Amino acid sequence: MRGKFLKWAILGIFLSILSGAAAYYYMRPHIPPNIAGINHFTNPDKQKREQQEVVPFPGWKDAPRKRALAVIIDNAPAARPQSGLDQADVVVETPVEGGMTRFLAVISRYETELVGPIRSARSYLVDLAKEYNGILVHAGGSEDAIEAIDREKSDHLDEIEGGPQVDAAFWRVPDRAKPHNLYASSESLRRAAKELNYNLTVPPPERSYISQGIEISGEPMEEINIFYPNRESQIRYTYNKERKVFERFMAEKPHVNPKGEQIVAANVVVQYVPYRVLNGDGNLQLILHGEGNALIFRDGKVIKGLWQKQPGGFTRFVDMKGKSITLVPGPTWIQVVTKGTRVDY
Repeated sequence: MRGKFLKWAILGIFLSILSGAAAYYYMRPHIPPNIAGINHFTNPDKQKREQQEVVPFPGWKDAPRKRALAVIIDNAPAARPQSGLDQADVVVETPVEGGMTRFLAVISRYETELVGPIRSARSYLVDLAKEYNGILVHAGGSEDAIEAIDREKSDHLDEIEGGPQVDAAFWRVPDRAKPHNLYASSESLRRAAKELNYNLTVPPPERSYISQGIEISGEPMEEINIFYPNRESQIRYTYNKERKVFERFMAEKPHVNPKGEQIVAANVVVQYVPYRVLNGDGNLQLILHGEGNALIFRDGKVIKGLWQKQPGGFTRFVDMKGKSITLVPGPTWIQVVTKGTRVDY
């Protein structure tokens, strides 16, 4: 009798387990993930670490660098979208006459099949190209710019006055009107520079970068608005927390490359500089030596600091105590603005 009871007890336990397993199988899709099983449990610390490990520009810091091409690129509405800006290590955007802006793209790490539209030089763009030890790429220039090139004996490739060795590096595309249609490639430019016996191996100076995992200081921010005088040149950056990049907008539209991909940056620096108007045409002289205020945006945060540059030197960005500010590995956009320009963030 006792053995029979034990047999029925074991059978009952087995059936109970079986029915429970079946019920769990059919009900599992309706059970909240946090109680459905340990495989569905999200560890907040692990999730935070995974978010911190996002690397927006993998391999960028260690990519081999050549001597920089310092290409002056048009930013008139008829010149958009531009080519090559998304391949640059550094892009410096500066005011020019008419309230518009122009770019100096410092290309050292990556090759680009198309760069342009290439435009004329200004004296302060000549100075910036020298700062990055770059071969200046341009199509003519203002009178003071040509004087600066001759005075400094700058290595440069001028589509207008460069001669046959240089002419072959440039071409004009048929689907855009002059002067917004002059292009080149990094290969054609380096080939022309080689024929002129320019050094092609010495890379540009570079700012220090933050090591991965280091806490980045600063005041949280989400958006930067830069009010250059002409509405067509007004700039906005929005910080994308998931991608950990600054997405660039221009004249209220995404700033894209010819493939329609939005241009992004790892760092954005706003550099306030003194200036004066040189003539009735509105040509500017930007004072890029000395010291002035700066805003340094990294990882969705901003630091108020200073820029400092000695004649012939490399521009440093420091905090208010004079300590150099390290940057996030990836392309940096430097927005040069004249004193008094409105910048919101």
